[in-house]
Amino acid sequence: MVVRIELRRDAGRIDPGRVRWIRERQVARVLGPPDPTAIAELVDHRGQVVAHGLYSPESRILLRVLSAGPQPPAADWLERRLAAALGGREALGLAAKATREVTTGYREVNSEGDGLPGVVVDRFGDWRVVQITTAPMAARRHAILAWLSARAPVPGGQILLMAQSAAAREGFVPGLEIHARDGTSNGPPALEWLEHGLTFTAPFRAPSGQGEAEPSAAPAMQKTGAYHDQRDNRRRFAELVAARSIDAPRVLDLGCHVGGFAVAMAAACPRAQIVAVDQSATALDHLRHNAAANHVADQIQAVAADMFGDLAQLDGPTVGGPFHAAIFDPPKIASSRRDLPRAIKAMARTLSRVLPRLADAGVIGVCSCSHHLGWDELERAVLDAAGSTSMARVARWGAGPDHPIAPGHDEGQYLRVAVYQRR
Repeated sequence: MVVRIELRRDAGRIDPGRVRWIRERQVARVLGPPDPTAIAELVDHRGQVVAHGLYSPESRILLRVLSAGPQPPAADWLERRLAAALGGREALGLAAKATREVTTGYREVNSEGDGLPGVVVDRFGDWRVVQITTAPMAARRHAILAWLSARAPVPGGQILLMAQSAAAREGFVPGLEIHARDGTSNGPPALEWLEHGLTFTAPFRAPSGQGEAEPSAAPAMQKTGAYHDQRDNRRRFAELVAARSIDAPRVLDLGCHVGGFAVAMAAACPRAQIVAVDQSATALDHLRHNAAANHVADQIQAVAADMFGDLAQLDGPTVGGPFHAAIFDPPKIASSRRDLPRAIKAMARTLSRVLPRLADAGVIGVCSCSHHLGWDELERAVLDAAGSTSMARVARWGAGPDHPIAPGHDEGQYLRVAVYQRR
């Protein structure tokens, strides 16, 4: 049966060429079965078909638009878009088979940015991780895995990740599947569930020229990867510090996670000394593994502490400064606009303790991975924190080209890195 989603008269201006999500509050009624496999048609209050999309009957986002206008997408839309996504990475010079010396870790599919809402695919050397976050894509998971396996096989195999949090929002069954190419269910070593995601042996080496080089046996951790979206920013920030030609720069990495910025900095500046702070003991264990695998363990001091706590009371290595560079990379701290005042206040409080510890002409990268915490909010936190400290913004960065954003889909623009210099 056809699923028909009718918009409310007061739903607001809907431009299907720009609007990617239709929320429950915008919908007057839904006609048809609660079938996530259906391609639903979206109609305005006059009954005119304005778009077609993927239907999530149990989600607050009822429809994710696939195509604008009265005509539905072609029957093979899924296969075509998967092919376009992987072809796009190859054209960017990111495909591992063509440029293995540049990187073995990158994003192959980026949800709405590739016209595949609810699908994220990350590549880690010989392995691929497919993350499903919506009911319509959960219903199509076998087709996705089959296409990837047949048209773009990887030497190791594929991991399917359907997290509990997404399953609860969308109404599908969570799970983890490992599909090794040797026909077994064996995945990469050390595969296990953790509170914050998935841990497994994955390529995570510091840049050798550009990007990450050959895979190592060190574990890396994140929901689907080692934060591929920050790959270029790690390189850029390390280059900024290396360009100053300071013999042994001191660097503070707040929210270091498994060591992306810290390891990149140590590799780019062989005499740099980095203090890496994270609240998670597990993340710090992975930081140590990654530092050792990249032969920079003697440059990085790991400190277990709350980045939003009182930095003056940290145990272990001193964080008193002065530092020639600092990175402030908190987790997602604003899940909705209601969270913004609290989030800005928390960021400003920590930054007010960090900025005075920067040396003259020292740089700090301030990161936000919260969609709602945009450039203006990030800058407000820096201004609130600076006080009498004179700061100048010298760069703004986002996610790398393997994380495309669909025009008009503001929710897809979540990563922001602003770099400031103390003057």
